[in-house]
Amino acid sequence: MKSKDLQQLVLSKHESGDSIAKIFRDLNGAISYDTVRRWCNMIEKTGAIQLSAPPGPSRIIRTKQMIEKVSLSQTVVTISGASSGASMANQMHFAFSNDISGCAVLAGPPYYCGGNILTAAACMTGPVTSISVSLLERKLKSFENDGSIDSLANIKDDPVYIFSGKYDPIALPSLVKLNEKLYSSFSANIKTNYDLPATHGFLTETYGGSCAIPNLDTYINNCNFSLAYDLLNHLHGNHLIKPRSGFVTPLLGQMILFDQEAFMYPPALLTYGNEPSSRWMIDSISLYNPIDWGWSTSGLFNWTLSSVVVPTRNRAAKSRASSLSFDNDGFVYFPSACAKGLECSIHVALHGCKQGKAYVDDVFARKAGYLEIAELNNLIIIFPQVRSSLLFPTNPMGCWDWWGYTKNNFATKKGPQMVAVKSMIDTVRMINQAIVRAVSK
Repeated sequence: MKSKDLQQLVLSKHESGDSIAKIFRDLNGAISYDTVRRWCNMIEKTGAIQLSAPPGPSRIIRTKQMIEKVSLSQTVVTISGASSGASMANQMHFAFSNDISGCAVLAGPPYYCGGNILTAAACMTGPVTSISVSLLERKLKSFENDGSIDSLANIKDDPVYIFSGKYDPIALPSLVKLNEKLYSSFSANIKTNYDLPATHGFLTETYGGSCAIPNLDTYINNCNFSLAYDLLNHLHGNHLIKPRSGFVTPLLGQMILFDQEAFMYPPALLTYGNEPSSRWMIDSISLYNPIDWGWSTSGLFNWTLSSVVVPTRNRAAKSRASSLSFDNDGFVYFPSACAKGLECSIHVALHGCKQGKAYVDDVFARKAGYLEIAELNNLIIIFPQVRSSLLFPTNPMGCWDWWGYTKNNFATKKGPQMVAVKSMIDTVRMINQAIVRAVSK
């Protein structure tokens, strides 16, 4: 195939949303990976590929992105969570359904099941007959009526993914399945996964402990199954590119370590190149270990930030963040295209109890399987982090608040952790939009 034809093919595939890795695979080695990446970078930066057409002047092939204006307000936001993170995920979905359009509940109880510390235990170990789904439905409707959550009509047709391992001794499958009953009341588009011989944990294709035996070190289990892909694919219409088994997906994006407290209270407007915005970004985010992981350090962020290694454990907690049981820092992964000017969808991945970085460092963020899918499909992934605290609040195992240890309104739009995570989403969206505007000038 002629170079000109190859360039046209790359342009067409890029316009269709194919990732660099997929384009390279589809070309079957006709050109190098670096050449594919260089051409795609040219498209992202200039909206065109310069094609030589001798004799005569050069010809420019322009992309649809140069003609069609993207509505930044329509950024797709989805969320997933494991264990206590599952509870936080469904709380966020019901409360902020105007903005969050899909949810994955992994080995966790239904919304507001643990309305207080006395009822929380029954939501994990049963008996299932003690949990009234109709009562939970009425609670949701009462919250809707007083404006504590967004309209429940938003849930209709939203993709919802529910997982429970057959051998889960911590969140009994019969209780996790109540999520399906509750979401069905609001006509969600539900996919369930109840048949895998798995224990309590996050399932991966290649990493972690034995599938059926609790892995108390990280709660990540090697079940020869990518839970991250299965849930993300459902939440995004079943058209995501799947990482190829046995093939290392190049992570060409950037993992950012961000100050969670700063992201809870961002500037009113972020503009790339604006001095106050630049100062805030330099103070609040840093490139996290890209050299140690063999990742690329190119891209827009590298214009202002150095790559640094920041210790993730045993740092003194900031008072304002720790009062809500948040750790100092969270992680966010910007795929290569998103860090260079593409407006991208956002997914929030919530760890479970004893699975935050105070317990496992960056293992959940790196090894759960989200990053490879994010890179191939241009999804920004936010990994908020909570830590344990013995008093004020009482959260001894580093769980998300699903029983009211922060405030009684923990599951509503005014819940302290809910407000914080929503602010993180909005801040990441502002940063992505600032990059889009900067590149499009």
